Amino acid sequence: MKSDNITLPKLSKQSGSGYYLASKNKSDLKEKAKTLSSGLTTSYSDSDNILYGTLKTPIALERMTVKNFKNDTNYVLHSKDYVYDSSLSNSSTYVYLQKTKFGTLYSGAGQLVINVKNKAITGYYQTYLNDLTSVRELQATISPWRAVTNLYTTRELTSNSKVMWVKPAYTRLTKVKGNVIFVPTWLVLIENKRSKSTALKRINAFSGQLMQTNAINE
Repeated sequence: MKSDNITLPKLSKQSGSGYYLASKNKSDLKEKAKTLSSGLTTSYSDSDNILYGTLKTPIALERMTVKNFKNDTNYVLHSKDYVYDSSLSNSSTYVYLQKTKFGTLYSGAGQLVINVKNKAITGYYQTYLNDLTSVRELQATISPWRAVTNLYTTRELTSNSKVMWVKPAYTRLTKVKGNVIFVPTWLVLIENKRSKSTALKRINAFSGQLMQTNAINE
């Protein structure tokens, strides 16, 4: 890869393990929304399982940080079950991903997005899965090094590129008999050294194959 001017971060060659996960996309957000602060106006989309919360009076960042707002259970349900993702966030949109005992979900089915406008928190929308279960036995996963080399050999990692980072997550694989199936995944962010454009690749950590769809929208 050096001959193709490809720059890599330090990558482990150690394999790991993980499960297939299943969910019927059940959420308790609608039921629990009634426990939130009266300073919020909430609505729930049954078709998308999304809870929307709008502050009746925006909260200035000088008074409360986004992190403190997110951790306040008067405003956000399951607040401790989300982790910040800087790669998906910007100064007006703060994105948090649902973490589980199996790992972090990189999916639209488990995320919290807090909106900021004019240096004040205006509200958020949220999804949450509370019925994730493991299916089948624990299985071996490929190493991050193997994931990147697979991208290279299949020409998904081209010359004059820089691998910015490689992260583990669970992403959606398919839907079977009403169950959404999630699989251990290596997320690989690649930057073109010339144009500075970036592309996110998903590698199935069981099979080592490229996954084509945009996971965060699923």
